[in-house]
Amino acid sequence: MDDEAKRRERAYRIWLEEGQPHGRDLDHWQRAQEQSEANEEAIYNGDVVKPTRVARPPKNNGKAPAKAPRPVRE
Repeated sequence: MDDEAKRRERAYRIWLEEGQPHGRDLDHWQRAQEQSEANEEAIYNGDVVKPTRVARPPKNNGKAPAKAPRPVRE
């Protein structure tokens, strides 16, 4: 897996950990990139890199995914 694919996967996991909020994709991408750079720097310096805990996607047990709430019209 290439570096961009790893960052994309990490950003996706961060999004899942935060409860799948809308509109925070840039923040998740930046955090994934920062974590990747920190890991690369630690490896370069000979430090042992402890893998970060990543949440697994929630099981839906055959149920349809929850819908986002609709905006209130006044």
